[in-house]
Amino acid sequence: MSTLRAGHPRLQELAALTRRWYLQLVRDRLNLGLTLLQPAFWLVFFGGAVRRMVDDRITGTPDYVSFLLPGVVAFTAIGTSISGAVPLLWDKETGYLDKLMSMPIARASLLGSRLAFQAAVTVAQVAVILLVAAAMGVRVRTGVVGVLVVLAVTAVLAVALSAVFLALAFHGPGHTTFFAVTGFVTLPLLFTSNAFVPVEAMPTWMALVARANPLTYAIEAMRLLVTSGWGVPVVAHLVGLVGFTALCVLLTYHRFRTYT
Repeated sequence: MSTLRAGHPRLQELAALTRRWYLQLVRDRLNLGLTLLQPAFWLVFFGGAVRRMVDDRITGTPDYVSFLLPGVVAFTAIGTSISGAVPLLWDKETGYLDKLMSMPIARASLLGSRLAFQAAVTVAQVAVILLVAAAMGVRVRTGVVGVLVVLAVTAVLAVALSAVFLALAFHGPGHTTFFAVTGFVTLPLLFTSNAFVPVEAMPTWMALVARANPLTYAIEAMRLLVTSGWGVPVVAHLVGLVGFTALCVLLTYHRFRTYT
């Protein structure tokens, strides 16, 4: 009982802080709509335009949209994670973060609420993407359970990336540096993964970079679930992704403690 009572205030903090993020999002209905629908446009327009130009022998599947789907999910997680760091960045620059820290609120609650909220938003976006993909004829080989695992991978990836960009927001001198760095790293991060082409089809130097890119393992796990099925490689990729996420969260929490 004492443990539950001690933990109860933390749950209240998480709920109150998460409600704040939720209200900020839903009050801007246009932003909410674009947040949910924009990622699906990539799948429709990019996938629809390129699918006839891709060699099936390279992708390993006759349906490029199925191959592209995990890449679009990863791209969505990157974009949402960057935008997810902005509210705390504004809090930092306006001084509101200092006011929050002067209250009896645990740092873990503030950081955890933001990470959890970003994971939820990304999962909602990916659910829309999966519905659009199904309308385009994509069938997930692992069925409903596979879809749920894809959503779980999405949540874990969103937490990892959100933690990285939050650390950048706390570490950088201001929003100008934050947007400059994120604008510089976003596309290289995406294109040096296997989001659009298999690692085996890349030049040697790029394949080496791709194998060191955490996005590659998240994308490969989802791609196997969509196009192939269950197997040991899926588990190996998921274990690696969870380990990377735990490291990102720990480093970000340390950076947050140092800043505050």
